[in-house]
Amino acid sequence: MSAVLVVQHYPGMADGLGFPELRVPGVSRQPALILRPWAAADVPALAAEMSRGYLLGGMWSRPGERPFMAALPGGAERRAGPAREDDAARWVASQDRGWRDGDRLCYAVLAADDAGGSVLAGNVGLKNREEAGRIGERETAEIGYWTAVAARDRGVAPAAVRAVTGWVFAAFAGSSLRQIMLVHDVDNPASCRVAEKAGYPFRELSPANPPYWLTDGHIHVRLVGNRSGA
Repeated sequence: MSAVLVVQHYPGMADGLGFPELRVPGVSRQPALILRPWAAADVPALAAEMSRGYLLGGMWSRPGERPFMAALPGGAERRAGPAREDDAARWVASQDRGWRDGDRLCYAVLAADDAGGSVLAGNVGLKNREEAGRIGERETAEIGYWTAVAARDRGVAPAAVRAVTGWVFAAFAGSSLRQIMLVHDVDNPASCRVAEKAGYPFRELSPANPPYWLTDGHIHVRLVGNRSGA
C-alpha cells in the first residue's frame, strides 16, 4: 500500500526538500506508520531502544557522533553497557545536521498504538553509496534501517523502506540519482526478506573487504522507475 505524503516543516532545518512526513496505512499485522525526521522528543525512546542491544550499523552517524559500541564477531557492533540520553541526543543532532546538509536523510518510524498515540518503531536512512555529497548528486544511494524490538515481525521494516524509497525517487526526480542499494550480511536472512518485500531484488554477492566490510554480503538494488513493491 502506498504512503501518503504530508509536507511538514521542522524548526532548524532548511526547506529545500520540504522535509515531508510520510503516513503508511495499517494493513493486516502491520500498524499504521508515521515517518518523519528525528526530533528531540524522540531521545528518551531512542536511548531505551539502544539499551535493548539492537544493531546500530544502519544508523550511519558521522565520526565522533556515534554512541559507544563494542565489536562483535562478523563485523557487527552493539552498545557496551546501558545507553545514556546524551548518546541518543548526540545521534539525533547528527541526523538534524544530515537533513540540513542533505547528505544523510534519516526518518524516525513511529507506529500507532492502542491508546491513540504512537511509539518508536525504527529508523530508515539514506546516504550516498560513495559516502560523499548530497543525496541526488550521485548515481547510487544506499538505504539502511533498523526496527525496534517490540515492532519486529509486524511488517514495519518493508513498509517503511517502501515509503522512503518512493519518496526519494519522487523528491529527486531529474537528479543524478538512478538507483538505491540495500546491503546486508549473508547470514541475515531477515534483511533479505525485507529487501524482497520492499521491492529490492537481489543483484549480486559482495565479498568481504576488510576493514570496510568484514563479511560477505548481499546487494539488493531498486532502480529509478521500477515500482516493484510500491
